[in-house]
Amino acid sequence: MSSCSRSSTGARRVVLDVPYGRGSVQLPLRDEPDVLLPGDGLKVDPEKALMEAVEHPLDTPPLREVVGGREEVAIVVDDDTRPPYARALLPPLLAFLRENGVRRAKVIVALGLHRPLDEGRKRAVFGDLPSWVEIYNHDPYRDLSPVGDVGGRRLFINRHFLSAPLKIVIGDVELHQIFGYGGGAKSLAPGISDAETITWLHSLLTHPMARPGVLEGNPVQEFLEEVYAKVRVDFSVQVVLNMRGEVLCVNAGSLRRAFLEGVEVVDRLYKVKVKEPFDVLIASAGGHPRDVDLYQTQKVINMVRAGLKEGGKLILFSRCGDGVGPEGFARWLKEGLGKEEVKRMVEERFEMGLHKLYLFAKGTKEVDVYLYSSIHPDLVRRAFLKPLEDPREVAELVGDGRIGFVPFGTVTLLCK
Repeated sequence: MSSCSRSSTGARRVVLDVPYGRGSVQLPLRDEPDVLLPGDGLKVDPEKALMEAVEHPLDTPPLREVVGGREEVAIVVDDDTRPPYARALLPPLLAFLRENGVRRAKVIVALGLHRPLDEGRKRAVFGDLPSWVEIYNHDPYRDLSPVGDVGGRRLFINRHFLSAPLKIVIGDVELHQIFGYGGGAKSLAPGISDAETITWLHSLLTHPMARPGVLEGNPVQEFLEEVYAKVRVDFSVQVVLNMRGEVLCVNAGSLRRAFLEGVEVVDRLYKVKVKEPFDVLIASAGGHPRDVDLYQTQKVINMVRAGLKEGGKLILFSRCGDGVGPEGFARWLKEGLGKEEVKRMVEERFEMGLHKLYLFAKGTKEVDVYLYSSIHPDLVRRAFLKPLEDPREVAELVGDGRIGFVPFGTVTLLCK
């Protein structure tokens, strides 16, 4: 992550290798920072780990018994805003199901309100799947069926999933800045639920316990506890990835139990304690696909903020090759709103897209956040960030303060 050398004058020079897009940025500094890395683990062979997990699941019979002669399955999977682990897991899972009598599969992409996958993006996420498998982009406005009242509100779920004789959910357990953790029932709501529920869940972001790494007292998780009981899922595969996006472990069985087992692994790996907050943090979103756009990049601020002093500086590297992100966010970004105005508007009438601007406003309170990206500087400023146009400026921004370096900012939670 860094190398040291001396100039012709004898001065010590440090060069950081900062993940950026599909490559990296070489960042010269005067002093070596403290490198704040999540715990690492050796990747496993995804197919072997999957087969072991489905034969020895948690709180369910083995998958071959769960299939029980049913010939049609619906499988919920993540979209391409997550590392493409499904490409390694889905083919062997489908082959296993085929061997055990399944003849038709519907793969439902848990988009929430994200944009649908076109054919090229489907291929990138899933590879080439057999002809008996159909891929459906979840539509939060259509193809929905009611499942009843959950958390005092009416919940609708994708009808293709609800009508399937056999229901399987594949998820990635990771830290999430509002839900506490991704994975588990999050694949159902917001993943394949109705737009109104998705919007309401994200509106809980103003609650003090709706933050990364928190289950108990988190109002989103309290809602999802009811979802587990209301929506039947026959089997689940929940993975934890290492910081390079490789499969580290696979848990299978009941959706809730497999998720909670994953949470324990995530806590051990991705919560990093900081003895004393830093004057300056240099952070990367972690490279592609985690730095795909500004919308996704915001997560880094929330994940590392606890490791930064009040009045400190966060210097963020994220290529944002797809620009600012979803249209709803882009529209609000163009409004040029002030922080207090955004806060007032979110409290008065929550709207997706505006919520992301609120998180930028909240995350930049009492700290300066600089962004090196491919986005136009005017748009960077409208997200309450300061554009950084040349990495060589960083040495001057850092000054003599105590420096921390977070190479994988979207998955590293700094804790006091």
